[in-house]
Amino acid sequence: MRVRTEELDEARAFLEAVLTSIAAGVVVLDQQLKVKSWNRGAVDLWGLRPDEVLDQPFYGLEFGLPTEKLRETIQQCVESGKRGEPLPVPAVNRLGRRITCQVQRSPFEGHNGGVVLLMEEGRGDASE
Repeated sequence: MRVRTEELDEARAFLEAVLTSIAAGVVVLDQQLKVKSWNRGAVDLWGLRPDEVLDQPFYGLEFGLPTEKLRETIQQCVESGKRGEPLPVPAVNRLGRRITCQVQRSPFEGHNGGVVLLMEEGRGDASE
């Protein structure tokens, strides 16, 4: 049992290191669309820490991404189980700069479903 626990801890640490290493914002939402994971890239992009967002409804968060613009496409991803094309969304980053955020949606296969959002600052600015 102790060996199994050590293996699980090692696997958890490995996956956490992978998520931390990704420069893009990675956010995992459960089936109820509550935040289950918020990586360092999301912190750097939006300025909110994991302890401020974990287990909170995604659409209730106040940050520079207008989440309501993603509601329909996230729901389609959850219902269809298929990835969506990257969606450009005008947003404001943690520094108050207007950006175009490219949002990729993928179904989350584990823990009874949900969705994974990959968010990156796109080329060009949101005012163009």
